[in-house]
Amino acid sequence: MASTSVCLGSLILAVLIWKVSSRRIPPSILSRVRGPEKEHWLTGNLHNLFKDSYDYTCQLIKDYGGVIKIYGVLGSEQLFVSDPRALHQVVVKDQDIYHETEMFLKTNQLLFGEGLISTDGEQHRKQRKMLNPVFSLANMRELLPTIQPIADELLRGIMSEVSPDGGAKEIDLHPWMGRGTIEYVGQAVLGISFGAVDPQNSNEYMDAIRQVAHVGLKIFFLRPMVPWAVRSLSPFWRNKLVDWLPLPPLRQVREMCYTMERHSKKILEEKREAMEQGRAGERRDLMTIMLEANQSTSEEERLTDVELTGQINTMLLGGQETSTSALSRILWILSRDQSAQARLRSEILAVKLAHAAASGHDGPWESVHLPYDTLMALPYLDAVLRETLRVHPPTNMINRTCTRDAILPVEFPLTDASGEEVKAVHVPAGTNIVISDNGNARGTSGQALRLRAGRRECQCL
Repeated sequence: MASTSVCLGSLILAVLIWKVSSRRIPPSILSRVRGPEKEHWLTGNLHNLFKDSYDYTCQLIKDYGGVIKIYGVLGSEQLFVSDPRALHQVVVKDQDIYHETEMFLKTNQLLFGEGLISTDGEQHRKQRKMLNPVFSLANMRELLPTIQPIADELLRGIMSEVSPDGGAKEIDLHPWMGRGTIEYVGQAVLGISFGAVDPQNSNEYMDAIRQVAHVGLKIFFLRPMVPWAVRSLSPFWRNKLVDWLPLPPLRQVREMCYTMERHSKKILEEKREAMEQGRAGERRDLMTIMLEANQSTSEEERLTDVELTGQINTMLLGGQETSTSALSRILWILSRDQSAQARLRSEILAVKLAHAAASGHDGPWESVHLPYDTLMALPYLDAVLRETLRVHPPTNMINRTCTRDAILPVEFPLTDASGEEVKAVHVPAGTNIVISDNGNARGTSGQALRLRAGRRECQCL
């Protein structure tokens, strides 16, 4: 019986692959754009882009320039764009032409529900209108008293692993950053504690949020097939398909989706009940602010429960995943550049000592908690954060679909397949574009980070 299911699943997968491959874009126009050879019959070049691909993408940019032809699933031709002018054209100037891909929207909708990263058009506009005021500077400022104790607890946890005799010991900080950020987002955004900083604590919702992206990468080659499956199959047959396909990670992702949906609904019910009973608390989280705003808006602008639960999963996953990556990368950079670490430590120490003296704080300087405005005014800390995010963005690739034939200008001239220098690329309708931030770090791979003294801007040499 098991072997029959595997055979049936393999047959269905073959049919799905044929369905996708039969809809590929004709290669005639993009054949003029240079790029690497296809490296795998199924994943093209994507398997290298979705690994720790910084060096790989920097080499592509060095070899072919800021607009490159790459191969996607089953050899579909795509454009990999890092040229600054081309990026501006896609993301800002012609954003009415370059839309979020259906693959991206439908995949996120299945994973997280109808949240901000799963919707487009009027529904997306309505959600943005509701959420923008929630994430205002005033509300962000109010979150610092919630976040500071979590940072203190996180530090105590890390220090518990340090050798008491002062000897050298290697500590993997990435899991610690993951625990800290999911607790930050849980308390500040949702108003709940996962107890995540304690390594002994486990929670199925927390585990699902932390693992879904990593498990999903094991089956990323299925993403181009998701729109077809959503359009063509009912939920019943989609579930049957997941059961039949010989892909255990696919079933893992489904169970994680069930877990996230179940817990987000529970959180929404509990938040509403607390608001109705006046138990929102003195320190309000962003979810409470959003529910209050949603309740007071007009009927046609109000978000549905399905949309609200979608926002819960989106904010928790988005905030946790990107913050963990950014914090881990900052610590990695500072560990490699001792002079930058010493300078940052000196800046923070000086400001803490000054604040302690001004406020009459008589405890150790480590226990001084700086106000929001003081933290935001630290120039070197600001430079470290901005430069790290520039060179190593937590989300360094996004996709867009060109909805009609367009011309994509470039800042730096390209050499096409015939050896001719060109200043623009013709993009046919239906072309998928992979947008990369690694072009901003061109020429920086493996070289030292230098942050300019006394200035908000910084330079990577």
